[in-house]
Amino acid sequence: MSLAIIRVVAVIIFLYLTWRNLKVDYPAEKLISFGWLSLLGFFVFGRVGFGLLNWGSWVNWQDWLMVWQKPGMDYLIGTLGFVLVSFLFSKVNQFKFFAFLEDNLKNFLIFLFIIMIDELIRSRFEIKIVGYLLVFLITYLIALWLFKRYRSFVWYKSGKKGFVLLFSSFLINLLTSGLLFWFKDGLALVILSLIISLISLVGLFILGEVFQPLVINKRRKNETE
Repeated sequence: MSLAIIRVVAVIIFLYLTWRNLKVDYPAEKLISFGWLSLLGFFVFGRVGFGLLNWGSWVNWQDWLMVWQKPGMDYLIGTLGFVLVSFLFSKVNQFKFFAFLEDNLKNFLIFLFIIMIDELIRSRFEIKIVGYLLVFLITYLIALWLFKRYRSFVWYKSGKKGFVLLFSSFLINLLTSGLLFWFKDGLALVILSLIISLISLVGLFILGEVFQPLVINKRRKNETE
């Protein structure tokens, strides 16, 4: 019962927050379309990802579709599906990808947090799920703090949108890799989480043009020699 009710609540809250929080900057009808498409990408990728990573858990192809009788979701791969849909949607509608995804970050973290509550109940309060809940809660609170302050960071030269998104991605995947490793949930997922975390960190420095002054100073030094 919890699987149905709590996940439906999570979907409704996500769709509402996406429309309410972004309607000032984006067309409302496009936000409604995005909400449904992004959730479709999240659940399809997460379901297929779980099936591939746990090959043999489901006997036949019907089991892949029986989400209520045969539960199984990989939330890391599901999130990649969400990001992919966001990227394609941004391209089609000529939105700035990083800005659009960052604008929806808080909504998506709330969605994931509610989904994890459902997982916690179904697992009978497994300690691993508590860990994931804390990861999303900590990231959400830090994101709220960063949204108001990141442009004041001296080292973040560009001040461009995307800082909170990339830092949140770095933090979530770094902490997730630790949980995956500790609970032995598969080396492939640990490596994937670490790679995404590293890419997010490098992307953060590139977006912020952190190294640009160093490059300019080096170029000037070469010109004077």
